[in-house]
Amino acid sequence: MLRCPGSHHMTMRVPEIFFCPRCGQECEIWRDEGQGRCLACRETISQRDALAHRLQDSRKRAARLEGDVVMAVCESPDITGRILYFERYESVVPVSSMEHHSRFKEACSACHCYGKNLGCPPFSPAFELHTQKMETARVLCLRLPLEYFEGEHPQEAHRLCFEQVQALLTKELMEARNQGYTVAGAGPCRGCKTCTAAGGKTRCHRPEARIFSLESLGVNLVSLARKCFRVNLQWSRDGDTALFVSALGAIFFRGDAA
Repeated sequence: MLRCPGSHHMTMRVPEIFFCPRCGQECEIWRDEGQGRCLACRETISQRDALAHRLQDSRKRAARLEGDVVMAVCESPDITGRILYFERYESVVPVSSMEHHSRFKEACSACHCYGKNLGCPPFSPAFELHTQKMETARVLCLRLPLEYFEGEHPQEAHRLCFEQVQALLTKELMEARNQGYTVAGAGPCRGCKTCTAAGGKTRCHRPEARIFSLESLGVNLVSLARKCFRVNLQWSRDGDTALFVSALGAIFFRGDAA
């Protein structure tokens, strides 16, 4: 995913967990090393081979992971009709367990969307206000391989990849909202082609389409992804290229999630 200007508060260098194509055991691969060794069978595993193994023969296949995490590899066409495969993670957690603080919300001030999108700070509410009376959250994480956009300039590849995975997440969140649930998404709101905030206005013309992002509410996304899914969010920086672009969102419930 594109590096958030304020994300230095939350990030650290961590490995990505893959499953060995040979024996199926977990192995760690550091993104700047490109490959790792399976401790079980001693096979040397490249990132590309591990990713291909993860996606191979897994269309719409769901698996329940440790801690009641549901993971599925799904498919969706892009605007050209090309089929994209992406990982979808889901976990149900108490709202009270989601780490949030004003300092994470303030980190958005370094973003180019700050003050120019009514779904972003300073227009977005505090987490407590947005989720008042809510007890449970169904947290979603969609991850799309960046390699689908190889050949593009790195920044453009990140932008295209994030817009694609954000659109997939938004579609699911809007279906939940239409059923009456409170939701939160990822990245700046794209309910309108051009937000009225760009023209200096503070009133949303399409509030039914506006989705506040978790980060704009002050949620620590790095902590949330690790806690819910054992997933480490990735950024491309200093020659270290991410494998996935991620989008996190949540659907909130007054009681237990259905």
